[in-house]
Amino acid sequence: MARMLFIAAGPQLFASLSEQFEALGGYALHALDPDDLGRLQNVPRDAAAIVDADFCDAALARRLRALGLVGKIIVIGDATVAAADAALSRPFRYADLLAELARPLNLPNMEADLGIRLTEKEAAILSRLMQAEGAIISKAALLSDVWGYGPNVSTRTLETHIHRLRRKIESDPKRPRRLLTEEGGYRLSKFTV
Repeated sequence: MARMLFIAAGPQLFASLSEQFEALGGYALHALDPDDLGRLQNVPRDAAAIVDADFCDAALARRLRALGLVGKIIVIGDATVAAADAALSRPFRYADLLAELARPLNLPNMEADLGIRLTEKEAAILSRLMQAEGAIISKAALLSDVWGYGPNVSTRTLETHIHRLRRKIESDPKRPRRLLTEEGGYRLSKFTV
């Protein structure tokens, strides 16, 4: 089932994001008119919103919370709003936006909490695995979600990134206890800081 994603953005950014998210799949996109929030009723728990601070007042995040949106709210622009879960300054990378959407609420910030630096792809892999909350994510799904690869692509890039990621988050990378290899994919055990 597709995750509902509301986007309050100008025509150019909306078109760009729509193209990216439609290519990725897994999201049901809805243009969000800041002046017409009455249609936001019975919104699914995992729904998310992207608010462009150049298009509308970033305080829209507070209004969305007041209307019952409990999912991730990301503000694009220099504005910071307490009701938003993340803010991305311009110019931003689409991969960073995806990583923020995939990161479950209230998860540790790897760089701040653990003192490790992750590459963009390592952060995206870890975020996607955290979102699964212990479930196995297939290699094909990770390649699609993180790199945008189709099902017929043959590559070892995922295994290389997993190896590097284990060196950063495991006390003994040869005997992993957090980032586990399962039949056909990977899963993250309970992550403790």
